Amino acid sequence: MTKHSLWASQIHFLNDTQEFKYAVHILKEVLSELRKEYPITWSRVALGLSPPPSEPKDFLAEFYRSLESQVVFDLFERFAICIFSLSERGDLLSQWRGYCPPGGGYSIRFPSKLLIQFLETRDLRLRPCVYDEKEQQAIVKRSITEKGQTVLKSLTASPAEIQEVFKKCFVEFFMEFSQTASILKHPSFYEECEWRIVSRLIENRHMSFRVRKSMLIPYFSISLEGVESFPIDQIIIGPSPEQRLAESSLFQFLLQNEPNISIETSTIPYREL
Repeated sequence: MTKHSLWASQIHFLNDTQEFKYAVHILKEVLSELRKEYPITWSRVALGLSPPPSEPKDFLAEFYRSLESQVVFDLFERFAICIFSLSERGDLLSQWRGYCPPGGGYSIRFPSKLLIQFLETRDLRLRPCVYDEKEQQAIVKRSITEKGQTVLKSLTASPAEIQEVFKKCFVEFFMEFSQTASILKHPSFYEECEWRIVSRLIENRHMSFRVRKSMLIPYFSISLEGVESFPIDQIIIGPSPEQRLAESSLFQFLLQNEPNISIETSTIPYREL
């Protein structure tokens, strides 16, 4: 807290081994269904051939085919999207067990309204994770079909202009999907009720690195310096054999740094023997 910053880790380096891969799997499923709905019925398979398909259905079929041909996880490994995870549940046993050392830990509360105002000044967004598979598919399908409709509107233009719109929508979709994918979580994580601060694409020169057990973890530091209203208002001390001492030391620490933050202790009767 003395550093006045939040560390948002690059999404490919989180605890969930299927992070992002799961969203790519959803994307493949949606595109597969769209390809069944809009099969290729003409002989050319490359948009660059002149003239391009003139029928709307054929044009959509080519757009969906082109998207599907590029959907490989390796493509998204180059997208440096960083996230900072939060939860709606500040005192949850599985969270204490999963993310804190055996001796105890702390849960920090961010007032949502204040946090959102702060994030908007940094070009960052706070978004809830989506765990329901049907809802995930609907979100991805809506994004694809919106781009498809934009492409269709160009059919009255010249072949060169059509190709330009096609390419633009193609690139824009994958850029937008990289952020959407950041909030699509496997249903087994539903209990966590996770929200995420999601970054734009971060350039390598703005990345920092921290050491973990087996590798360096890339992260983006979100500075809180100069924030008039500090976006933290409470800290919960987790299950610990020395909760009273932990409360005393935390109180002294906050007196020196952020005295207006309240302190509570977890009511969960858990200890690790």
